[in-house]
Amino acid sequence: MNTTVNLLFSGTTVSFVSVLFMHFFSPMPCRIIHGRTTVARLLRQPSAPRCARSVATTAKTAEMLNATSPVAQQLLETGIWNRRGGRKASKAPKAIEPHRVNIVSEGLCDDIIEYMGASLERHRGCDLVDLNPGAGLWSRKLHSFLEPRNHIMMDLDAQLYSPFLKDLTSKKNVQLIPKSGIIWKDLVEMIQTKLSHQEVNANKEQEPKRNDTLLVTANLSTFPKKSFLGFDSISTMVIYQFMSSIKSSSLFQKYGLVRMLLWVNDDEKRRLIPKSINRRKRGSFEAELACEWVHEVAGQELEAENRHTLRDEWINKESGLNVLARMQANGLQVPKGRESKTYKESLQSKHLMGKKLAGVHVPVVARPFKKELEDLENEFEEEDHVGLLSSRLKALRSRVRYEANHYNMFLEMLQEHERISAMATGDPVAFQEANEAWNERIDNMKKNQRMEFNVLRDSYHLFRQTPPALLWDRREYEPLTAMPHEFFPNAPTALLDLQPKAMHPLLRQIGPNSNHAGDISDVMLRSWWNQTILPAHKAMEGLWPGFGDLVSEVPSLRDPQRGGTLLTGHGSLSARSINEGQWIEMLEAWMRWPFKPTYGQMLGRMSEEDVDGEEDDAKSGAIALAP
Repeated sequence: MNTTVNLLFSGTTVSFVSVLFMHFFSPMPCRIIHGRTTVARLLRQPSAPRCARSVATTAKTAEMLNATSPVAQQLLETGIWNRRGGRKASKAPKAIEPHRVNIVSEGLCDDIIEYMGASLERHRGCDLVDLNPGAGLWSRKLHSFLEPRNHIMMDLDAQLYSPFLKDLTSKKNVQLIPKSGIIWKDLVEMIQTKLSHQEVNANKEQEPKRNDTLLVTANLSTFPKKSFLGFDSISTMVIYQFMSSIKSSSLFQKYGLVRMLLWVNDDEKRRLIPKSINRRKRGSFEAELACEWVHEVAGQELEAENRHTLRDEWINKESGLNVLARMQANGLQVPKGRESKTYKESLQSKHLMGKKLAGVHVPVVARPFKKELEDLENEFEEEDHVGLLSSRLKALRSRVRYEANHYNMFLEMLQEHERISAMATGDPVAFQEANEAWNERIDNMKKNQRMEFNVLRDSYHLFRQTPPALLWDRREYEPLTAMPHEFFPNAPTALLDLQPKAMHPLLRQIGPNSNHAGDISDVMLRSWWNQTILPAHKAMEGLWPGFGDLVSEVPSLRDPQRGGTLLTGHGSLSARSINEGQWIEMLEAWMRWPFKPTYGQMLGRMSEEDVDGEEDDAKSGAIALAP
């Protein structure tokens, strides 16, 4: 019988050598948590999540307890979120997981089911695994629509939530297991005992097929969030464990490619489906390798994205219009009151549908300072005086003029890049001359200006591929708008729909009795996403000395039809702009390389470096080599 060994590296002394020994030779599959958190760092981490039996109250909790529905009111009356410690402690029941965010809007659940209905039809009569159902509003709606043959709920706080779930648990095909669905020991035990009728994909060499007879939904949203073992939150760790199980065909994925509907804290959705190149980190690239799609079904729409992660509004507009065209082809409409700003703007711009917009119009970046300028201009007009302009207003006006001049030049440079690319096959001599002249213009730019242009160029490159590289630009529909008060506590929460796909055979070569190609890919990706602004051929050299000489064995890097580019210098493909096909081709070249290091040597180098420059996805290295 398979057993999962969870290596949390706490409370005992675990050497790096012993970890490698267990990874290579242990008969029991291991789950190794790595990434920014190396063995030495893990030894300094607490032995268990502090959320167990802790109090969820913070200074901001009272503001987050607005009960706007009967279910929310019932939850509020339990007193769980109003508990106080000390000698006069509340008599309210204790929650084992008091940070849970519950879905409390019946209207939101109904709108989601209606919106996704056609897509969910293929799961009717399936086995439904439901982790952390809580008050059960989402569980009840999903059960009613799917009419599952088995509905298995796992909740460590089953006793607390059982009054909310009576109508469900009274059904013969529904079970509520009072154990945690995010503790692997309990989860594996449930899988082995409750899903034994599901057929295991025993042949690891055979390409896994989609399994629509099993559907997983989980609520991973918490408030307040607590970091755990170097991860921003426990849910972040669980998400990446679920993602890595696709590659290892473990947990639910051993029964085929199993779809997952995950409720997460709203700010965590960008890790898997970024909207700009600056947010495209290792975790989101791994999602591109592992998933057919990752859709945001519902979530909060931010008024303004982080100023460091913006892209040309013309790309956003063209992307939105492409989505609108797909929605109309499928007869899909956003329910009234759930329309996002992007969706509304797309409806108003329907006359532009099918037209090329990005790279035709002068780039527009909706920077936050423009709102400040607008407010200052209005304030200046209202004062109705002829006094001197404030220094801030002068500075912002000057910045607008600066951007206008430079963005006109950036558009010209983008169009020139496209024109030169088209010359490569027709007139090599003219191409070479134009390529050199173009690079000279980039050389003459100031550093910050050049960096800004490179972001625009790479964003444009990712979008113009077929299909676009970002999962966000491949979405089949616009997300529904969900408001904070539709959850309790009122923490913004998003629903993600993940459909795994059959990963490339090399990526599935992981663990003992394999050539470790998938494990090697993990290590290579860790290094690759630390050097994202380098040209791809230089980033190859950074993976291991001498590997950069094999750039000719990765022809897709210079093939415009496959997301490459023929330009050199500043026009060459950057590391952050590669796509899935290019990475696979690079991995194939690595596995053929007679001078490649062993997997053990690569792990040793990774340990020595003890550095990971990813801001968002440093923890995405969690590996699940489980059942």
